[in-house]
Amino acid sequence: MEHPEPPAEPVRYVGGMTDAPRPPAWPYALIAGALVLLIAGSVLLWKPIRSLGQSAGQTIAPYSLALSGFKWSSDQKIASVPLTFSLTVDNTDRRTINGLTMHFTRLDSGWRVLDASSANSGGEISGTSIAFADTIPPGGSASLSVELLPTRAMDSQIDFTLTAGHGTTPARVQLGDGSVATTLAIAARVREPTQSDADARLTAIYDPQVAKDGVTFWQIHVANTGPISINGIRLRFPDTQSAFEFEVSSSQATVLPDGRTVEFPTVLPPGGQTILQVGVIPHQTGHFQLPMLVFLGEATQPMSAANGGPPLSIDLVVR
Repeated sequence: MEHPEPPAEPVRYVGGMTDAPRPPAWPYALIAGALVLLIAGSVLLWKPIRSLGQSAGQTIAPYSLALSGFKWSSDQKIASVPLTFSLTVDNTDRRTINGLTMHFTRLDSGWRVLDASSANSGGEISGTSIAFADTIPPGGSASLSVELLPTRAMDSQIDFTLTAGHGTTPARVQLGDGSVATTLAIAARVREPTQSDADARLTAIYDPQVAKDGVTFWQIHVANTGPISINGIRLRFPDTQSAFEFEVSSSQATVLPDGRTVEFPTVLPPGGQTILQVGVIPHQTGHFQLPMLVFLGEATQPMSAANGGPPLSIDLVVR
């Protein structure tokens, strides 16, 4: 058996390969930092992003409401007399409404917004907008009230929109006739006050049995139940042919020349109350029924009770 020929050059053995160099650590740190910043930014910007998304959603698909009720606090709209309009809206949308804002797009300068409220909270008035904090789930409803003051007589129209939250995109509101509107319009005719608008509730407090020629005092309690101020009150007693003599204990009150009319310069705002006092001297004995006529302000016609008669009557026995 033949042996192979030895190589021309001797075989040399070298050591194994050295370890591969370790990659630098800074890219991993950079990636980890970026992830931390991304997560933190998402948390901080979640609300603005959500708000932006909701705003975009409203623009694309406005909320849907239905007007299920509307009324004024009074059929009579009188200059200088506050009044309120109230409305109820139903959420016919599939989304929850987190607050409502009423934007007046047309409001005559003769109107002043005094107050606003809902069944659950007060309204926040800012210029020509009123924000209500009510949350209205699908199928739910909200009742809103706005108090206004007409400062002068006018024929006007009040226009407003309703938006979800503090948005600017008007909701689509279905009206009672089935039509749909984004702007609601209210017609209002305001007139000047007249003397016939004044009204009062009167109660007489007196001793029903008195002595002849003695002085007795009648106290007349007056409450202004009308919408306007009462500027002066006159009490007129029937002609009893000098059976009674009237006098006043106040220097401001006056017995008029007819001898049976007492005038008081009392000024009563709406809801105000006062007590008028009249001194009476009876000069005849007997049983008397004394109906009392009451004139408010400059009225030439006396006010009447619900039955059409005078608002007060004195039932007196003189001994």
